[in-house]
Amino acid sequence: MMLITVDTASVSELRRVIVSTCGDLMVYMRVKPVEHASKMKFSLCLNKKSIDSVIGNIMRALPQAEFGRITPMLSA
Repeated sequence: MMLITVDTASVSELRRVIVSTCGDLMVYMRVKPVEHASKMKFSLCLNKKSIDSVIGNIMRALPQAEFGRITPMLSA
């Protein structure tokens, strides 16, 4: 699980970067408004192999993106 926060104007670009980088390796993506809807928080559940490449691509496309905690998902 990976948390990323961007301003509302960057939501479409972040989605594009995530989908183009991860493709089938993404399990799910949840988007939630924060700070009176001036920012959006993305919760991503990704395959472990895609984390480094998605972070790099997001940093290049959206240097203002704020990265939060990355935590492993528990197996059921």
